[in-house]
Formats: sequence, structure tokens, C-alpha cells
Amino acid sequence: MDRDEFIRTLFRLAEPYLKVRGDLAHARVSHQYALCLLEQEGGEPGIVEPAIILHDVGWSQLTPEQIKIAFGVRAGGAEAERLNRIHELEGAAIARRLLKSLKYNPDWVDRITFLIGRHDSGDKADSLEERLVKDADKLWRFSPLGFWNEIERQGLSAEELHGYLSEQYGSWFFTLTALKFAEEELRDRGKEISAANQGF
Repeated sequence: MDRDEFIRTLFRLAEPYLKVRGDLAHARVSHQYALCLLEQEGGEPGIVEPAIILHDVGWSQLTPEQIKIAFGVRAGGAEAERLNRIHELEGAAIARRLLKSLKYNPDWVDRITFLIGRHDSGDKADSLEERLVKDADKLWRFSPLGFWNEIERQGLSAEELHGYLSEQYGSWFFTLTALKFAEEELRDRGKEISAANQGF
């Protein structure tokens, strides 16, 4: 199958796993950011695109109660870390099964599942592709859809999330392109918050 058909098929296969936490929109927005990062920074699309589409399928293996403990601005502690690792490792296993069912390049499957298995954990990235996947994942929270979605999903105020992202983003990103995107999006979200507070 050609690339476009492969991407559509991968989203279709991933959708049942992404429904548990409502992550289909997250995967789609992060995928668009990944395409922009690939264009600006380089990297192998055959690794980055499947990795970003499938990176959160592992949440499907946790209960809603466990997800609340593991995920979000207010999450923290040993139990949150343990559950987060489960979603990474289970996600890697699910991704391997899905990609093998499509007879995907075995060498790339190994690299993709490696990235998924640590996309949230650790503060280092050992390849350009890992940098792009981690950056595209985090950029969701800065996007118009992602920012307002996370406010509702996590029970935050717009000011709380904006403040958190403003404090964290400088140390989060591996690429200059992602850092620039985050800065631009933060400015736009700040304008939206101001307009909302003024009743516009």
C-alpha cells in the first residue's frame, strides 16, 4: 500500500485503543506537528509517523481510575510513574502487533516500539526520530484543540494550564522548531484567555 493508505490504515487500527482516553484527536494533532518537524528538522518519516500515531495506544490497558492517577499536570509520585511506564510498555507491545500485521519493515518496527516504550519517560533522546516524536507529543498541549481539551479533561483553569506550560516548555523540547511552535502557540493561547476573560 502507498504511504497515504498506510497512514489511514494505521489510524483505523489504532482508533479502538485510543478511544479509552479519548486520544484520537491527540494522535491526529501530534501527527500533524510531526510532519512539520520532519519537514524542518529531517528524520525518517517511516519511523516517526507510526510512532506518533501509536504512542498512546497503551492507555487502553489501564482503567479510567488508573489513568487519572498517572496522567496530567497534577499527577506525580511513584504510583503515577509506575502506571505511566505500563502505558509505554503496553503501547510498544500493541504497536508491534499492529505493525507486524501490516508486514511493516521489521527493523523499523524495532525502532518504533523502542521509541514508544519510553516516549514519556526520561529526559533524553538518543536519535533525531526520538526527539521528533517526543516534541510532537508535547506540542499537542499547546495547540488550540489540545490546550482547551486538556483543560476540560484534567479539570484545570485556562490560567493554570497556561502558567504550567509557560514554566515548563523551555526545558521540554529537543528541537528549535518545536520550541518556536510552542512559543507561538503559548502567545496565541494567552490572547484567547485574555479575550475570554474580557467577554469577547
